[in-house]
Amino acid sequence: MVDTVKPSKITRLRAEKGSKDFVAFVALASLAVGGVSLFFQFLLMLGYFGIANKPAPTLVQLSNGQAIKVGMMGNKERSLEVVQRFVTDSLILLMSWSNSLPPQVDANGNASLATDPGIKVKVERGEKLITTSAFQASFTFSEKFRDELVKLVAEMTPDGVFTGQITTALVFEAVTVPELMGDKKDGRWKVLVVGTLVQSTVGTGETTRIPFNKEVIVKAVDTPPLPEGGKFSSPFESAIYNIRQAGLEIVAMKDLEGSSTSSKLSVSEEKSDKPQKKRNNKNQE
Repeated sequence: MVDTVKPSKITRLRAEKGSKDFVAFVALASLAVGGVSLFFQFLLMLGYFGIANKPAPTLVQLSNGQAIKVGMMGNKERSLEVVQRFVTDSLILLMSWSNSLPPQVDANGNASLATDPGIKVKVERGEKLITTSAFQASFTFSEKFRDELVKLVAEMTPDGVFTGQITTALVFEAVTVPELMGDKKDGRWKVLVVGTLVQSTVGTGETTRIPFNKEVIVKAVDTPPLPEGGKFSSPFESAIYNIRQAGLEIVAMKDLEGSSTSSKLSVSEEKSDKPQKKRNNKNQE
């Protein structure tokens, strides 16, 4: 007698076999996906190690094609060389006077010399002239006392500068390495400057030497953004941008203690704040 299996039992056996096959397939698929995922994670890890060990880029190309070196620094950090050069460049522009402007280059590339007519400044006794370069250099100083500084420099500038009879040059004898004031996050430095203002009379060769010994306080500020389209509306705007792109600003300048000076040029944010406080107190009364 042949033993036969009932159809219901056969169906159940087939279902159990199909279930086992499905479980095995899912297990194999999960293993394959896990292996692929592990492989990609390994590749990512290799990439991270490569980026970590790769030196940071040191060159950045500007929109004008110029390439400059860069480094990783905080928002308020500046290299000592940048601070020192900012101080010397700013003071040379501010205190070196002549009636000549930088050569003007036309669209054809031809350069021509121009005479500096000066910029009129209102002072206590009427009006005086300040050289264009000195006026531009005033934008390296704090806005709180910039107007006061411009007036002081205008009063110091001889009238003969604009007729070509007198020239003045600031000559440095010593400039100290910038000294950090407070924490790096504050972004403030002190620079001591020892120099001489040399005034020369054209034709006679007569010279006058005026000591220029100063303590200069500098702080880090945000760099100005480029104008829309990267084009400046005037050479003056371009000059101001170039002056301030170091991201620094002079917030105080006073006579160096224990040294002789005849420049009588001292400004600071604290001094400029005092008259404002007095005016506010009077208004409240």
